[in-house]
Amino acid sequence: MTELITEVDKNDNYLRLREREEFYSGMHIHRAAQLILLNPENKMLIQKRSPQKRWFPSRYTYSVSGTVANESYEACMEREMLEEIGISVPFRKLFKISCIVENKGAFHTVFSGLCSEKTASLIRPDPEEAVSVEWIELDELHKAVKIEPEKYTPSLRAGILKIFQEGYEKYIF
Repeated sequence: MTELITEVDKNDNYLRLREREEFYSGMHIHRAAQLILLNPENKMLIQKRSPQKRWFPSRYTYSVSGTVANESYEACMEREMLEEIGISVPFRKLFKISCIVENKGAFHTVFSGLCSEKTASLIRPDPEEAVSVEWIELDELHKAVKIEPEKYTPSLRAGILKIFQEGYEKYIF
C-alpha cells in the first residue's frame, strides 16, 4: 500500500498529497508531529531510531515522531503515539518549528504529554521505528544535543534548544 504524505509550501499551506517515496528526493516540504512525553519526574522519553529508517537512521529523536498524512497535526500525533509506543496520553501543542533548507524538509509541530508511572510501564516501542527508548533528564538532554549534535535528529535539537532558550518551565506540566 502506498503511503501518502501531506506536501506544503514554504509557509505551511497545504498543496497536495504525495507518495512518501517522493519526499526522499529532498525536493518537497512535508509536515511532521513530534511528542515530548514526560514522566512524573519530568524526564523525557527519547527513542533511538532504527538503522533502517531513511531519515536520520540510528539517531535519537522525540518520544514520538511522525509524518502527517491526510490529517491534522493533532490526528497524526494520536495515530503515531499508538503506532510507535503503544500508548495514548492527553497532549497539548507547544510550538511549530521549521526545519527547511533550500525548499526541502518539514514543519514540525511539537506537542507535550504527561504519563503516569503505570502508563509509562505500558510503553512498547515499535521495533521498525526504534531500537531503544530511554528516559532522560531535560537538562541532560539539553547538554547532550549541544555537545554531540550528530547523535540527534535536527528537529529534536531545534526543539530542545528552543525550549531552553525560552525557559523550559513553561513547556512542562
